[in-house]
Amino acid sequence: MMDQTHIGYTYWQQPAKNSMPKVTEIEVPEPAALGVAVEGSSLAWPGSTNEPVLPTFDRFSKPRRFIDIFNKGRTPFDFTVNASVPWLTVTPTKGTVDKACEVSVAVDWSKAPRGTTNAMVRVARSGVDPISIRVNLFNPQSPTRDSLNGFVESDGCVSVEAPHYTKKTDTAQARWERIDDLGLTDSSMSIFPVTAESVTPPQSSPCLEYQMYLFKSGSVEVNAIISPSLNIAPNRGLRFAVSFDEQAPQVLTAVPKGFFVDNGNTNWETSVRDNCRQIKSTHALTNFGYHTLKVWMVDPGVVLQKLVVNTGGVKSSYLGPPESHRAPP
Repeated sequence: MMDQTHIGYTYWQQPAKNSMPKVTEIEVPEPAALGVAVEGSSLAWPGSTNEPVLPTFDRFSKPRRFIDIFNKGRTPFDFTVNASVPWLTVTPTKGTVDKACEVSVAVDWSKAPRGTTNAMVRVARSGVDPISIRVNLFNPQSPTRDSLNGFVESDGCVSVEAPHYTKKTDTAQARWERIDDLGLTDSSMSIFPVTAESVTPPQSSPCLEYQMYLFKSGSVEVNAIISPSLNIAPNRGLRFAVSFDEQAPQVLTAVPKGFFVDNGNTNWETSVRDNCRQIKSTHALTNFGYHTLKVWMVDPGVVLQKLVVNTGGVKSSYLGPPESHRAPP
């Protein structure tokens, strides 16, 4: 849609003629210089005042993480990598860097201690101070990976693709159906028929349920990522509802009636740029453990792609966190 004949975009409209951006050539010095970057951060060390920390290792998703060792000069250098605990493995443990080298970090879960703990990975090069990277481990006693039902919180959030519901409840008048390959990261769920009458949940409202285990209680934020639909009906906006457990559904307005008049073009411009709308709500949970997140129909036309429950750990990203671990359906 935005594939035009000229280069040099600075805002929505295409430029009238080519506008070449300024090009600067970087001169790389001859002497070798150690640089380290870690997964999940845009910073590099040495040079940053923040502590380098890898994303959390948890027993449910059992991730591998990476550390990039790179050369800020043109002369190759040798490096070594070692872990401070026996349950942490690094590959490779040594090597030579010409331009860059990726080091894989993993946990030996047969040796990992229970609970929450941390360790260090040390990157060293002869003649300079080593760089120590913190590793956080989350290995709870309960639930276990085998006993889990539904999704589980990891690294401060639960991320759910819309078609991976635990339960679906339809009515005689409307139903949730999957739309394959429609979504930024997977498929979507939407209401059919598209001519269905609007409803007020929970009465006569089709519902999607997502069971999940949370390790925290208190206030959580739910981010519903939906397709960039418009308020196609002249007499209403575009709404849906979200709730936890037996709480009353919160009716959320994705696109208000007459949204161009009410909100200007800002929401529309954002939805075009991101190819989605992000609608957030806040919910109070009195206890940790199993909870059921519910998404209710209010108006047809909502196309649900993804749900992210933020318990305090969601980091800024374009596509949102990858889907959390869930028990086999």
